[in-house]
Amino acid sequence: MPAGWYDDPFTDHLQRYWTGDSWTKETRPQPGSVPPPDVAGPPPAPDSTERIPNYLIPSIIALLCCAWPLAVPALIFSIRANSAMSSGDVSGARTNANRARFWLILSAAVGIVVWIYLSYVIATTDVPTDPGNLTPFGT
Repeated sequence: MPAGWYDDPFTDHLQRYWTGDSWTKETRPQPGSVPPPDVAGPPPAPDSTERIPNYLIPSIIALLCCAWPLAVPALIFSIRANSAMSSGDVSGARTNANRARFWLILSAAVGIVVWIYLSYVIATTDVPTDPGNLTPFGT
């Protein structure tokens, strides 16, 4: 065959250039052919300009320092936000991040109230000064 454009032996809708000895990598659409529909690929990558905080580090700190029962949901939602963001689900990441922030704020508020109460109780409790009277309740 002489060199030129011929129907591609590998695909139905393209033409490939024949050098006279071998096929090249150069292709073009066949005249009058309709290209095949795009095959759905992986989900689009998240917009790199939008940064959604996942509150993972503050959740761990709240778990250790504040009201830990309320920090557990904050930690769970922050992990879910991190997973959703890495898979490209921006709306799911935003929802889980907002839930993590709610539980984090609630945990911090309750933890602060508990620490203030415990500080008050410790500061106002009388310590027995009589060494002979070491009963727990001072009587």
